[in-house]
Amino acid sequence: MSGTPIYPEVLDTQPSTAQSPVAATPGFDLALARPFIYKSVSEATRSAYHRVIREFFQFVGNIHPSYVSPALVIGYRDHLRTNKRRKPNTVATKLAIVRSFFEYLRAGGVITVNPASTKLVTPPELPSAPQGRALTAKEVRYLLSGPDQSRVEGARDYAILLVMLRLSLRLAEVSQLRVSSIKWSHGRWTLRCKIKGGKEEVWPLPKDVKDALNEYLRLDRERRQTLRSGGDEAYLFQPIVNYRTLEFDRPLSTRMVQKIVGRWAEFTGIGHVTPHDLRRTVVTKLLNDGHTYREVQMVTKHKDPKTVMRYDHARENLETSPVNTLNWDSD
Repeated sequence: MSGTPIYPEVLDTQPSTAQSPVAATPGFDLALARPFIYKSVSEATRSAYHRVIREFFQFVGNIHPSYVSPALVIGYRDHLRTNKRRKPNTVATKLAIVRSFFEYLRAGGVITVNPASTKLVTPPELPSAPQGRALTAKEVRYLLSGPDQSRVEGARDYAILLVMLRLSLRLAEVSQLRVSSIKWSHGRWTLRCKIKGGKEEVWPLPKDVKDALNEYLRLDRERRQTLRSGGDEAYLFQPIVNYRTLEFDRPLSTRMVQKIVGRWAEFTGIGHVTPHDLRRTVVTKLLNDGHTYREVQMVTKHKDPKTVMRYDHARENLETSPVNTLNWDSD
């Protein structure tokens, strides 16, 4: 559809249901969003874009984008906050995807106004306090003591935890590692993998992490040979059993990695822990040890060093504030 979009009054009343303002308008075809979704080289990003865009247009009754008004976007925002009880960070992320999609359509001439623009739809206020938790050194030791490293499954789980606690990898990055991700380069062992956004990055591979991976692969060698799920291009972390599909040459799903982290956290008595908490733990520990935001960024692979600040759980520690050491009694 071309021409000037037809909008209801922008901020009159928020719709009680998504379908009511525009009952007989042209529909939305998800094929319209495919070029936007697939412009990202990250599979995780594509999946998130697809999921959010489909969810948003289902909420607004699958109307054509040119009929979407700011009032409908506001209705979606408030529906997520009130009815779905989504956290502010989750709502802000979903709105950012919707806003980005409409900006893509505006650049392509499909619409003339972005109804999700922050000038028209205010995102939820994000909490200033750090989200999640960062483990103490004692809690990290407890967590790593959980898996039985003499068994294949335990050795795998221990290696997963150690990779996340030493290299600060994201959940999807851990899931997609292959045996060939481990390479000898510049006189040392390294780990290479694609990060969020599709760019390949390199980490130095500490000796304890390399030893843990070697032991896991040694214990898992016979199973991989029997099931033909081995080789350099095989996924590094695989399911030990898979009665549902009987497919073994596949990676552990992100959901399974999440369960592994949570299972050992509960088993060792440190409570609820997520994979992203392990990432926060690395950032907080490195900053506490005196490393700069730029140095920590080299580990986390964030695009902007300032993003690292959001993961620093020690920044709210009033005991370490410089205010406590400031005085004017001496020159």
